[in-house]
Amino acid sequence: MSFLLLATCAALCQSELPSADLLQGLQFDGPDSHEVQRQELRTWKSLPDAPSAQSPTQAEKFRTFVDEARSPLTFGAAGVNAGIMRETELGRLSSGRTASLTALYKGVLIQKESSAFFSKYLYPALLNQDPRYYPSSSRSFLGRVTYAASRVLITRNDSGKTTLNTSYFLGVLTSVAISTAYRPYWTRSTSATFKTFGSTIGSDVGINLLHEFGPGIRQMVKGRAPKFVSRIEERITNDQTLSDVNTTPR
Repeated sequence: MSFLLLATCAALCQSELPSADLLQGLQFDGPDSHEVQRQELRTWKSLPDAPSAQSPTQAEKFRTFVDEARSPLTFGAAGVNAGIMRETELGRLSSGRTASLTALYKGVLIQKESSAFFSKYLYPALLNQDPRYYPSSSRSFLGRVTYAASRVLITRNDSGKTTLNTSYFLGVLTSVAISTAYRPYWTRSTSATFKTFGSTIGSDVGINLLHEFGPGIRQMVKGRAPKFVSRIEERITNDQTLSDVNTTPR
């Protein structure tokens, strides 16, 4: 939940200095505001089919998993969730049996990494679903937020058609089962399992928000950064691109 709030704050920071196109989409008080909101609601309820989209290859699905697994967002979300679990267990368990923060972080990280593997590669490959995130075409801030949050429920299949994101939910359930088995027996409970499941979905919604607004935030920061910082960033990006090309499975 804390990670979700952090992602929302980052999105709001982007909206403080919006572009002209975004300002046009944020005008909810104009005479056509109700029509705009109804249109955004229809967009949120049904992701437009994309039959012309290119079907993802197995290598692209594997690359999606690798990018998710090594993303700083994944490690950050694991740290936040481990801290919340630590505070929760301090009040529920005796001090002698409270797991250390390091042990909790390892368990949460295993759960996040396994969730990325199952929901971004294995199950999408078996169920013919596309695990990639596609940015919203809406120019409205509210429309983009609702779109990003709904991507845990809705995705595309390999043909570009709208479908229920069953690969994601199966991946989360599998990873939660693995995480529960990894934790010490005295910390296992039904409530803890449901909390892990809910926190995983909440952190993934936050990651989707950062996927949606992150490029705009980076562009805004890059436009105000010194030139030498931009050159360093471009060099790192080029080196990373070459590394990705060399490690991508054929």
